[in-house]
Amino acid sequence: MNNRIYFFQAFDSCPRPDATQIFRTAIEHKENDLFKLLITKTSEELTLTDIRTQIEGYLWMLTPKTFRYFLPAFMNAALENYKQVSVFASELIDALTKPVRNDITESLQQITQSQNKLGLPNELIKELSKQQLEWFDSGTPLAVFYERVKVLTPPEGNAILTFLNKFEKKYGADFPFEELKTAIERHWFHYK
Repeated sequence: MNNRIYFFQAFDSCPRPDATQIFRTAIEHKENDLFKLLITKTSEELTLTDIRTQIEGYLWMLTPKTFRYFLPAFMNAALENYKQVSVFASELIDALTKPVRNDITESLQQITQSQNKLGLPNELIKELSKQQLEWFDSGTPLAVFYERVKVLTPPEGNAILTFLNKFEKKYGADFPFEELKTAIERHWFHYK
């Protein structure tokens, strides 16, 4: 069975979200192009262009229902067309990785080490560090992750694990910090 069929079959019981369930934040829907796209297209109808030009950078806006409904298309696009959607694929891997505080501190250390190259003022780095750690400590990142995964069925979880394993085999070299192994080890391994 090919990946696309497998992913869509795993999520075939997932209902399409209605218009009031698309975004997690209150925004003006009628004028929003992403909203128009997500209420007019099914998961199967999403194109690479849709993902690259409209959805990329905005996964955080999607409710758990919307994320789950479109996830088969997201996984298939990342696995089968990685070169065209590599930025989105990285965003998707991040969304499928259970966050831990250490992720924030490590990324802040990298920014601090790169500070001279970037020319960022010390005060800006300190403020960014403070905001990021406060945001993580608020519980929001973990809450968002668990909102997305707590409703998954075993076949859906297994499809995500399969995606992560296949993605790692094909593109793991592009993720030098073992982001795919981390995603699997922190949550998805129990679907084996």
